[in-house]
Amino acid sequence: MRRAAAIAFVALLAACASEQAPLEPWGDKPTPALEARTLKGEAVSLQSLRGDVVVLNFWASWCEPCIAEMPSLARLAERMSGKPLKVVTVNYAESREKIDLFLAKTGLALPVVADHQGDAADAWGVGGVPMTFIVDKAGRVRYKAFGERAWDSGDSIARIEKLLAEKPGA
Repeated sequence: MRRAAAIAFVALLAACASEQAPLEPWGDKPTPALEARTLKGEAVSLQSLRGDVVVLNFWASWCEPCIAEMPSLARLAERMSGKPLKVVTVNYAESREKIDLFLAKTGLALPVVADHQGDAADAWGVGGVPMTFIVDKAGRVRYKAFGERAWDSGDSIARIEKLLAEKPGA
């Protein structure tokens, strides 16, 4: 319960920030694993997504900045349709019922992984939501952002397009 309260507080602080969350380089840290299934039962792993740029977004339905940025993630996925880009969202520590209610209310059509116990968030070092990672075609995390961003415009698109232009081994 303390962890959830701390994450809620950090999310509230992020919501109060007036500027877009910075997109920071990941550096030479190793890329955490991701092996999961979406709510629709589809297998998701970074290994199987090699060759695609992956935008991996951790969120919760109670997080106002998460809710605010979800439409831009959906627009990003739509804009990049047909290109080697996957947008995957990971719900942090909520019940299936809460997730389903949120999805029905918002109409979000992105792949959703349920991280009921927070294990994936722990592995990825998620200290609050929203937190997003951009993984290159070779399966390496290149950028992270903590807080709300417009994923379908500006610097976000420029960096994603640059990664899409790279050869997988670059």
